[in-house]
Amino acid sequence: MNTNVPDVGFAPVELLQVAGDLVDWVDGRFTYLALSRTAISVHVDAQADAEHLARLLCLGDVTDYPPEDHARGFTVWSSPAGATPAFAVCCAADLTRPVRSFPAVEPWWDDLDGSAGTEAA
Repeated sequence: MNTNVPDVGFAPVELLQVAGDLVDWVDGRFTYLALSRTAISVHVDAQADAEHLARLLCLGDVTDYPPEDHARGFTVWSSPAGATPAFAVCCAADLTRPVRSFPAVEPWWDDLDGSAGTEAA
């Protein structure tokens, strides 16, 4: 056993449960899933499904990869660096530009009592 590798990540059953939820969110319309101990990547064929998952996961980083001689172009929505688990949604469909990103925002309910941003004395 290699003791130099830190024990990070989630239990496989947790990641499989989350992956199953992601597939349910797009009614099973996905090409494939890629799982690791710290990341889940969902590959879909429709922009609507990609943006739906990106919105639900608050994925604010969008990267376009143009087509090359040996590969189709695709777009990836991803979680910020350092987020664990990391999420990515990939789509190789013909996309309507500009594609939308969905960065995390302050929950609207945080300021219901008017105390957001105040410190206790």
